Amino acid sequence: MPGFIYRPLAALGCIATILLSQPAAAGDLTQDDVARRFQPPLHVQPKLADVPAWPITSELEPEAGPVGYAFESIDLAPIPGFEGTPMNLLVAIDRKGAFIDVEVLRQHEPVFLSGLGEAPLRDFVRQYAGRSLRQEITISSAYGSTRGGDGEKRVVLDGVTKATASVRIVNQTVLAAALAVARVKLGFADPGKRGPAAQARGDIFEPLDFAT
Repeated sequence: MPGFIYRPLAALGCIATILLSQPAAAGDLTQDDVARRFQPPLHVQPKLADVPAWPITSELEPEAGPVGYAFESIDLAPIPGFEGTPMNLLVAIDRKGAFIDVEVLRQHEPVFLSGLGEAPLRDFVRQYAGRSLRQEITISSAYGSTRGGDGEKRVVLDGVTKATASVRIVNQTVLAAALAVARVKLGFADPGKRGPAAQARGDIFEPLDFAT
């Protein structure tokens, strides 16, 4: 489409905004379930009222507030999988928007239920640890890296052979859920809220000839 520019973070932000306006799906975990996954000095606090996420605090920074947040993707981004059912992932991000961990809780993708088994999916989501929401996270394909961009801001995760569609849905789910929490708790900008349109400044216009 002429004139169309795809911006992954903006697109995911719109997806997350739409999903947050829908009734939340029921998660699988309690606070105790999540707490068992984080060892001292980290502690999991009760789920928040403004966004379905558990704050994570640290004994090493008792006055600093949450050092991160853990949440179930199905509460924030219930994106239908390949066969129509949303998967559920436990996602944890720190206060700077970096991923602490991603864990598969529940999934119904045919390729991971029968053909490949779930091990490749669990290996795939481990790649998010240490990555950041401030980076452009994409999935590699059989044809390698086909997009240009700033190497420091772009991350290409290894895909899973024969499961291309499913891992792309996983990526959309992880990023949309994490962005929803980051906008509410970490001050990330909402792509749906834009300022006034840009205006051309006539006072600095300077005509140039072709050679110049």
